[in-house]
Amino acid sequence: MSQSERFDAAVIGGGPSGTSAAIILAKAGKHVVLFERSRFPRFQIGESLLPACWELWRRLGVTEKIEAEGFTVKQGANFGMFNQKPDVLLLTAEYPGYFERPYTYHVERARFDEILLEHAAECGVDVRREWAVADVLFDGKQAIGVSAGPNDADPAPIHASVVIDASGRESLIARKLNWRRPLPELNKIAHFAHFKGGFRRDPHGFINFGDVIDGSVTTDIHTIDGGWVWYIPLRDNIISVGAVLDTRFAKNLGDSPQQRFEAAIQSCECVREWLADAEQAMDIKSISSIGYMNERFHGDGFMLVGDASMFVDPVFSAGVTLAMRSGVYAADAALEGFANGDDFSAARFSHYEARIREPMGRIFQMIYNWYRILEQKDANNIILRSRQSPMLRERFIVLLSGGYDMVSMKQILEAGQEPSSTYLIS
Repeated sequence: MSQSERFDAAVIGGGPSGTSAAIILAKAGKHVVLFERSRFPRFQIGESLLPACWELWRRLGVTEKIEAEGFTVKQGANFGMFNQKPDVLLLTAEYPGYFERPYTYHVERARFDEILLEHAAECGVDVRREWAVADVLFDGKQAIGVSAGPNDADPAPIHASVVIDASGRESLIARKLNWRRPLPELNKIAHFAHFKGGFRRDPHGFINFGDVIDGSVTTDIHTIDGGWVWYIPLRDNIISVGAVLDTRFAKNLGDSPQQRFEAAIQSCECVREWLADAEQAMDIKSISSIGYMNERFHGDGFMLVGDASMFVDPVFSAGVTLAMRSGVYAADAALEGFANGDDFSAARFSHYEARIREPMGRIFQMIYNWYRILEQKDANNIILRSRQSPMLRERFIVLLSGGYDMVSMKQILEAGQEPSSTYLIS
């Protein structure tokens, strides 16, 4: 095998987790190859980002490119709970000291992901677009590379000291090793589409704290029977709208994804009104079996990052933040391995898994609590109570802004003066 086909690291997938890992490694002088099967730009869901991303973008060196793109500014999240008025508006600017900037963006993932992939190439990553990884190569239990090639060609072996699996929901290594585990309690299905037109609120009319940024928006989340609806304004007069439903409940709403989506939207009064003059701009897309968590995220010579390790329910917009953070953490672990005699053992990489499982665990606690609130139609839930309790509100906003290492669900419940609440998950 030629020298050009031996790398320090091979990354499977060009989404936010894979590009983040590749960029950190390349910036440290490592020889990195990244394989992306799809043709970019390509549609992807997960458009609402969090203020915690600023720290990650700074480390990747991509902040100026993100700012220059002109994405829609997001100042917070708005929750419509069981038709109780007023809605609960939670703005990062209320507690700006926790983050580098008290706002973030709603992004078209096709462009956002392309920015990261282009930046990876500029940092020295050998980016191979429209290349598929057929398999991960092992010598015993040790990953030693991948079998990969252009989409229209037979794969060939490519060796690497470290393999980082960022293959998304395909979870290439996890499926190969039978590590993937569904989460029956999060057995949800999402139906979603983009709309041209639709109501956009003037932020000066409803954002009443801190500096109001012209044209800014919030992520809207509204409860409905059987689930919830998102409403995410993007640029160019596009609105991303989705319904996340309990899988069993969704079957009663119609035979097709379009019928189920329309029934869900019709049951949400405000979103129905906001879309009254809008035109659906794409066919309905669906994601089923939303929740899963792989048994392990690492082994000898490899790590799983982003959706290849787990898939987080979209309700609190944590997906991209966790994906990028996992990529950065995996790269850190790989660099520690290079610095310690090329030690890429599972024992060395266990620190990566412990490091990323902590924020994952905290957001999953929030998600479990969210669905218990919906199932019990709890009118005295922590989101509604945050309107009256400053300490609860502060901790909740920090967690919703991506501060998973700053606040836990237990601290939120304690701030709500209900440490023995039935919503506490140990």
